[in-house]
Amino acid sequence: MTPTSRYRVQSLQQAQISTCLHHERIMLAPLSQSEATTLAVGLRRCLLKGFEGTCFSTLKIKHPWVTKNKKRCYEYLALPGIRETIRDIMMNLSSVVLAGIPIEKKKAKLYTGQEVGVFEARHIVLPEGIYCLSPNQPILTVVVPLELELELTIERGSGFRIRDGGEHEDGLFLDARFNPILQVDYQIQRAERKLEFDRNEKISNIKQEALPYKIYQKNSLSITKEQTEIKEQIDDELSEKENTLHLQLQNEQEQDYFCLLFFDIWTNGTIQPIEAMQEAARQAIAVYIPLLRFASTVPLKTIAQKN
Repeated sequence: MTPTSRYRVQSLQQAQISTCLHHERIMLAPLSQSEATTLAVGLRRCLLKGFEGTCFSTLKIKHPWVTKNKKRCYEYLALPGIRETIRDIMMNLSSVVLAGIPIEKKKAKLYTGQEVGVFEARHIVLPEGIYCLSPNQPILTVVVPLELELELTIERGSGFRIRDGGEHEDGLFLDARFNPILQVDYQIQRAERKLEFDRNEKISNIKQEALPYKIYQKNSLSITKEQTEIKEQIDDELSEKENTLHLQLQNEQEQDYFCLLFFDIWTNGTIQPIEAMQEAARQAIAVYIPLLRFASTVPLKTIAQKN
């Protein structure tokens, strides 16, 4: 049996909670306690750190009141004619899920014109190759007709970047969640391994196979000298087999259980959980491949011990 043939991967549950929220429960078995712990920690780190995604990174607001009074936009500013504060708008934009791979930073715009009402993510004009998976995400509510324009920067990256609250040359920084993996939980459970035979049954089988029927006849007076020698020889073989069996059963008792490793993965819909698990496994394997291919070119030096 090859080292990889004894492991089994199974998808226990799949659910699409919404367009931008997918969940899957994956099981890996059988594993030892150390194997389960090592895989759980390593794969979880790869899932939460090793993926790239696309999202809005900065925001510029062009509002008539801001332009006229030459005001500086900041996070907690309330703009006339808009129900939400700038902070609320920034949080709503951070919740928009984008798909696509921009080669460089691209711009997107939301223009309200003279319309009044709730503007959602579907009203944002996106560049070619970028599309929105959460079109019903509310962005802002305009209560009076005004010329409002939001200029957004689309960026691709990894991990999570927290805004600093200040205004920069590119605009206000948003909370940029690049990683499409929203959450990863794991659980390790022990399961007992059922032994095929107990010790008494195995010893009984050894006796029936090893000793001739005549030696265990009830009339022991009929046993000849030749049969006695055979019996002593077989007793020695039986004793050796019992000792071997005892060591084997002792080893089985130490390995009479195995572990099940369960992963619960939530993604934003740009990647499926099982695909994310496969990519995390590739990233983990890529670390070990150089070790497998490593050939030492440094000559060994013999250290002479001084007497």
